[in-house]
Amino acid sequence: MMKKMKERNSFGDFDMQMIGKFLSFASRGDRVGLNLMLIKGTSPDVQDYDNRTALHLAASEGHASIIELLLHYKANVNLKDRWQRTPLTDARLYGHRDICRILEVNGGKDFIHDQPLTIRHEQDSNEVNFDISELHTPDSSSVKQGDFGESVKVKWRGTWVVKTVVKRHIFQPEKMILSAKDNTLLRELRHPNILQFLGSIEQQEEMVLITEYLSKGNLEDIISKRDRLDLLTALRYAHDIARGMNYLHEHKPFPIVHYHLNTRNLLQDEGGHLKIGEYWVQMLYERTNPHEDNCQRNDSASMSNGPLDGTKKDICSFGYIFYEMLEGRPSNSDTVDPESIDFKPIFLVSRSSRRIKELIENCTSNDLSRRPSFDAVITILEEEFSLLGMASCPVCVDSIIKHHP
Repeated sequence: MMKKMKERNSFGDFDMQMIGKFLSFASRGDRVGLNLMLIKGTSPDVQDYDNRTALHLAASEGHASIIELLLHYKANVNLKDRWQRTPLTDARLYGHRDICRILEVNGGKDFIHDQPLTIRHEQDSNEVNFDISELHTPDSSSVKQGDFGESVKVKWRGTWVVKTVVKRHIFQPEKMILSAKDNTLLRELRHPNILQFLGSIEQQEEMVLITEYLSKGNLEDIISKRDRLDLLTALRYAHDIARGMNYLHEHKPFPIVHYHLNTRNLLQDEGGHLKIGEYWVQMLYERTNPHEDNCQRNDSASMSNGPLDGTKKDICSFGYIFYEMLEGRPSNSDTVDPESIDFKPIFLVSRSSRRIKELIENCTSNDLSRRPSFDAVITILEEEFSLLGMASCPVCVDSIIKHHP
């Protein structure tokens, strides 16, 4: 009983990474991994930083079998997250009618759509911001979590998080600003392959960003230790990156474009999967001209068919990262932007298939029409898993990798 009470207190001393692993299983639809944790005593009602449960995530992603498993373990069907949404609210939001029926039969309520909404003004969204006094730094240490700002590990309400200080005037004439609207949007993003954004604080000429803490380091360190990765690991990591990026690019009404995807902002979680960080950097750029509100977001939309399409740049960065995982880092640069050089992938040491080589060539091609979407990349990678006699399920792949070092 004491153990379960401790798990339910997501801001207590309990290890949030264990909770993150549990919720990641629910979001990915990994019934085997989730069931093992439930058998070992993990409460089905554990909540993340924003009070979201495994039921919330499974309802959002459309995993009916996960919903049924959690209900079998007596999960509370009407727990609310920070935005007062229940799992049924999320199921309705994403149009998963089968899950709506399951939740309704089991007593699920939608407290937002079943009663009048309270009008909320934009200034009220400041409630998602942090109080700087809540960040305790006595045992803090620096961490590698990207290129934009200095990051340290700190304690917040009893759990480790990462505080990144971003200078307000990195690139003139642009200043670093995160609007209340963008702050709220970022906090609501949920996917097992993107780093969780928790909030921000404005301090004079600096922005302080708070994100989840991952202890396993970044992809750059992983590659540098091994020189290059084996085929199965590279495929699995590429699949993680593609899934996370596809989630961001499919965001409505405008895609969330990264622009700065590299091995330093790809972070490894406790389960050995990659999460994408720094996807908020473009939102930090707000022109000093007050009439150019939200210009970066609108630019992303207007460039969708042009030569500067940010989604195509992200695909190119992905292709280069995939190449680096398979072949090792080229000796000509420490941090290569493949769009700024005449990059031609040459495959000398990897055992990748002809189709994977073609995929990397297309992703990094100067002909933008050849660059695929991340949705198409995912399809190709999952077909490669099948050709290798492996399921595309991350848990199945993990099991095979453990037996093929």
